[in-house]
Amino acid sequence: MRRWIAVAAAPAALFAGGVALAAEHHTSHAAQSNGGLALTPAILTHAPEPGSLGALTVSNRSSAPLTVTVTPRPWEQGADGKVTANRKGTLGSIKLSTSSFTLAPNTDQRVDVSLTGAPAGGSLYGAFEVIGLPVDAGKRAGVTLGYRLIGSLRLPPKQKKRSLSAGQVKKVGRAVVLPLTNGGNTIDPISGDITVKSPRGTQNDNIDDLRILPGKKVNISLGSGLKSGAYSATVTLEQGGAKILTAKRKFSVR
Repeated sequence: MRRWIAVAAAPAALFAGGVALAAEHHTSHAAQSNGGLALTPAILTHAPEPGSLGALTVSNRSSAPLTVTVTPRPWEQGADGKVTANRKGTLGSIKLSTSSFTLAPNTDQRVDVSLTGAPAGGSLYGAFEVIGLPVDAGKRAGVTLGYRLIGSLRLPPKQKKRSLSAGQVKKVGRAVVLPLTNGGNTIDPISGDITVKSPRGTQNDNIDDLRILPGKKVNISLGSGLKSGAYSATVTLEQGGAKILTAKRKFSVR
């Protein structure tokens, strides 16, 4: 059986400064592997208007020719806030001038990116998955080394809609969490305060630079390893300098 291993270079950042979700401190060279495959820019940003969005450049810095595929993917965000490119889906409104090609060593390929229609909700955030394999990978026995890079696409809204809703408190492992759903169209950072009270006293915490993809749900922790008893929590959150949510919840731990 022939197999290949995708070696992932540092992924491009999705959220500016989103510590818990993605690392914005990577530079424009983030989506690359030294001596292998490179993608620039790592983050492609444009207004959400149909037409040309710009271009990507894929570079082969290895010593052998590579068969390359480029695929626009939607982001997935888990309840823990982690963001990954969804390999089971594609962004149908994103079109590429070419999506499969062969790159000789030390050569580049330009890939023009366009948008076919205005995104629902006024914004679109996605990923570019770039995979490079040796041209003779299908003839090799055993494990074959390949490259997988993740770039980022950002089409932020012209008019921002900020909407955040809180679900019911639940327990996940040892933690008590409050689910938050982004009903807006922006990934602007969310910050705020958490106050949890019990007969034993009051615990205060804060949220700083939380990013949630539009339509996604993320859990925030109200405490871990809490002792049995009755509790009340107040969560106050801001986005874009304005208060968007105050959630008060009562819960018990048994």
